[in-house]
Amino acid sequence: MAEDAVAAVPTEPTTLRKPRIKKAPDLPILERRNWLIHLHYVRKDYEACKALIKEQLQATEGVCEYAVYVQALILRLEGKIQESLELFQTCAILNPTSPDNLKQVARSLFLLGKHRAAVEVYNEAARLNNKDWEICHNLGVCYLYLKDLSKSKEQLNLALQLHRQELSTMTLGKIHLMEGDTEGAIQTYLQALQLSPESTELLTTLGLVYLQVMNPFLMLIYFLPPSCFQVPS
Repeated sequence: MAEDAVAAVPTEPTTLRKPRIKKAPDLPILERRNWLIHLHYVRKDYEACKALIKEQLQATEGVCEYAVYVQALILRLEGKIQESLELFQTCAILNPTSPDNLKQVARSLFLLGKHRAAVEVYNEAARLNNKDWEICHNLGVCYLYLKDLSKSKEQLNLALQLHRQELSTMTLGKIHLMEGDTEGAIQTYLQALQLSPESTELLTTLGLVYLQVMNPFLMLIYFLPPSCFQVPS
C-alpha cells in the first residue's frame, strides 16, 4: 500500500511561479528573458528553454533565481534528480524566505528516497507558510514511507482542513486499510465522493472495499443509477 502513495505526492507546486512581469516588450533584458524562459517551459519547448537559461545565467553570473529554478525543474523531468536537488538548494540559498524553494528541495529528497531529510525540509517550509496544504500532504506521505502512520494521518488531516481535495483523502483511506480499519476507509472515501462524485479512481477504490465487506449485489445497488432497476412497462 505504501508504494501506491508515491503517486499521490504533488510533483511540483500547483502552478509554476511566474516572473513578476506585465508584457515582454516593455521589460528590461533580464526580466524579458525570464518571461521567455517561462513561456517556453509551459509550452514544453525545453531545448529553447535551456538555451535561454544558459544565456540568463551567463548574463547574471549564475545568480538568477528564476532561471536556476526552471533549470532544476527540467533536470528533474529528465530524471536527473540529484542535479535538480543541488540547483533547488541553490535557489534556497539565493532566496531563503521562499517556501516554494524549500518544497522543491524536499520533493527532490523524497524522490531520492531520503524521506527523513525530506521531512526536515518540509517542516522548515511549513514554518514559512503554515497554510499550504501541499506541504502537509507531502509530510503525510513522507511519514507513511517512514511507517509512522499516526503522524501521517495527522498531517493528511491538516491538509484536508486547509483544502478539501481528493489527493489527501485517497492516501488517508489507504492508511485506514493498512490499519485494518475498513469502516474508517469507507467513511473517508464517502466523504471524498462528496467532493469528487465523478472520480473514477475513487469510485473504483470504494467499490473494491465494498466488495470485500459486503454482498456484491448490494454493492451494485449502491453504485448503479436507479434507472437500472426500473421495471419495463
